[in-house]
Amino acid sequence: MPRSMYRYASSKEDQVKSYLEPDSTELEILQYINDNFDNGVVVVNTASALNLGWLKQFPNIKSVLFVPSTGTYGTDSLAAIFSGEVNPSGKTVDTFEANSLNSPAAQNFGDYQYVDADGNYTGHAYVSYAEGIYVGYRYYETRYEDAVLGQGNAGDFDYDSEVVYPFGYGLSYTSFDWANYKTTWDGNTCTVSIDVTNAGNVAGKDVVEVYAQSPYTDYDRANGVEKSAVQLVNYGKTKLLEPGETQTVTVTFDQDALKAYDANGAKTYILDAGTYYITAAHDSHDAVNNVLAAKGSNVSGNAALVNSYVPSNTEVDTTTYATDSKSGSQVTNLFDDAKGDITYLTRADWEGTFPKHDGEPDENNVSTWGAEINGTDADGNPAAYTWVKVADSSLVEKLNSLDSGNPVDDSAITDTPVYGKDNSVKLIDLRGKAYDDPMWDQLLDELTADDYRELIGHSGYGSEFIQSIGKPFNIDADTAAGLIYGGTGMMFCSPVVMAQTWNQELATAYGTMIGNEANIGGTTGWYAPSMNIHRTPFTGRNGEYYSEDPVISGTVASLEIKAAAEKGVYSTIKHFALNDQENHRGDGGTERGCATWANEQAIREVFVKPFDICMHSTGAVDENYVEKGADGSYSMAMTKVDACQAIMSAFNRVGATWAGGNYALLTGLARDEWGFNGWIITDSANSAGPYMDSSQMIRGGGDSRLRSNENNYTYDANNSAEYHYGREAIHHLLYVTANSKAMEGAMPGSVYVPGMQVITKVTIAVNVVSIGLIALVFWTGWRNHKKRAAERAAAASATTSAADGDGGEA
Repeated sequence: MPRSMYRYASSKEDQVKSYLEPDSTELEILQYINDNFDNGVVVVNTASALNLGWLKQFPNIKSVLFVPSTGTYGTDSLAAIFSGEVNPSGKTVDTFEANSLNSPAAQNFGDYQYVDADGNYTGHAYVSYAEGIYVGYRYYETRYEDAVLGQGNAGDFDYDSEVVYPFGYGLSYTSFDWANYKTTWDGNTCTVSIDVTNAGNVAGKDVVEVYAQSPYTDYDRANGVEKSAVQLVNYGKTKLLEPGETQTVTVTFDQDALKAYDANGAKTYILDAGTYYITAAHDSHDAVNNVLAAKGSNVSGNAALVNSYVPSNTEVDTTTYATDSKSGSQVTNLFDDAKGDITYLTRADWEGTFPKHDGEPDENNVSTWGAEINGTDADGNPAAYTWVKVADSSLVEKLNSLDSGNPVDDSAITDTPVYGKDNSVKLIDLRGKAYDDPMWDQLLDELTADDYRELIGHSGYGSEFIQSIGKPFNIDADTAAGLIYGGTGMMFCSPVVMAQTWNQELATAYGTMIGNEANIGGTTGWYAPSMNIHRTPFTGRNGEYYSEDPVISGTVASLEIKAAAEKGVYSTIKHFALNDQENHRGDGGTERGCATWANEQAIREVFVKPFDICMHSTGAVDENYVEKGADGSYSMAMTKVDACQAIMSAFNRVGATWAGGNYALLTGLARDEWGFNGWIITDSANSAGPYMDSSQMIRGGGDSRLRSNENNYTYDANNSAEYHYGREAIHHLLYVTANSKAMEGAMPGSVYVPGMQVITKVTIAVNVVSIGLIALVFWTGWRNHKKRAAERAAAASATTSAADGDGGEA
């Protein structure tokens, strides 16, 4: 969204404002409400955390309801909230800033372009995540703590002038008392418990947010390991408590949540020695004040809601979390090439490292993407120009390259392509079998070169049926708030609303409903959940993403994924990764993917953390299938399959390399470190430029392009490397398909008979109805035209006759 209204507003007063501020007309309306009513309410109907500091100007505006998109029926609850029938219990999932342009992340967001040494535009956009891990409350609460403690060169930072509402904040029509706060450790698992009592006069629900503070040590300072003053580790919510009713809320988390990534020293996850603080809090600011109070600071915190924890290690532990808990693979740096030439923000020196704009304004090029005011025009008026930075020839070469970063040279691959064998194996025979079962090779040998080309290059919104192996057409439905097709048409609340409920049971119920919708309408896969981070409120798709916080993002998503998987639906978690702005991300046919620069700690702890949580916390679901015995008999069997089965990559680049063909991201992290054998599809290749290359994609670890337009993938059937990587890509897709609802109801020996797909029927129906409506409009217009023409002719004739009669009378 525009950081300034320079190109969109007519008055100079409004041109210098951002999209997140009220313009002069809106302020007049607010002033009228303030002057004429004693109890005004503002309903904020957007997913972005608007700048609400102006509320102080209007004392008669007493309350704010933050209501992003609520789906088909959700708005009905709004009236019930106004009447008091429903007591709101949501909490913010973003920090509401006084001025969002002041955050460290906002210093580098939006319209940034590379130019060559001569000042010519290269066609490549970039963005620099110079804030490091300090996104949202991680910045505001940490700098606040350092300002209170007089450390880290925090300057004259004033929290109250920076933050209007903190992360995790929300009001109720009742009040709650908390008592008997406890933390107990069983091995590496901590259980937090607290008694919550409704102390008011109406029924309501309360949220218990659990935060942890890790020690910021000399080792961390020396090795550039950043630590947030507090970070959310988990949360719980009460049932609907009647006045006077008490419930003990328990919340658990593992010691794993306290690790930090050390990209410069150990080059893996570490656990610092020292004292950790665990607190239950009402919001992020409450949390840091509780910890400060426990340390003896004179702040408004509650030290009784804090317990300390000292892990067993007396030195920095560089081994416990150096292997992945699921795969057992080594965890080490993968994204050194994405770090760029940036000075990253550190809490060791807030003032000295606070991000600056990574570029200079090009005063010959007005920003068409709503850049912030960064110069003046020829008349001396404030103006918004594109930011530019010189890229040397080596960087431009990398940006123009189709190299995935795969370390294996194509010439080292000597596979002999095999196509079209008759092994009498069908896809249903593989349901319930492991990914590495030898029977997969027999099935894959049956595919043709045309099958490779189709499934790799042309699997947008569904993957085609392959009759020879009995693979049905898979419908993959889009939109994070429901199923835009292949369901019933029901739309649910946007993801940010689901996150704002802070209700894990509701997230599970939502996933169940997606599964039910899919089973009614025929969808197999869901292009969701969307888990990119609200890096700033200006992000164009914040309604589709959950939060500025990766833990609540990953928690909600993992619950939805598992519940949908229990109904046989695979979810393609997206957009992997660092696709946190829409500006220049790479669609539109002419753009080439925004080069995104970030350090390893920020990538792992913030931007891919929701995906990490889904891979490690979603778990497995039961899968039923029919098993053929050695004697030819059949019996029902059950196995476990991972609930998290699919990923959608992103338009943007991680460093200089396109995310959808990035070996470090897709193979190094997802496949090797996390042990992921599922399906990876690109974002829309219908609208992307040619940089979304299929050959780069499969060498990077991706599998299929999301393309439904003509198939423009040229598959070299005789190339050993293309065949090798293509075979793995199709293996991933077929493995996911075999273990999805696409194969439910089939058994070994079943014969798949293709027919018109549901999605095709829907498309035809929509087209027929549309054509019919257009024809009706034209027919109605023609009919009315003829009718009016006849009426005008009759009127003219009557007028003429009357005129003739008058003449005769004379």
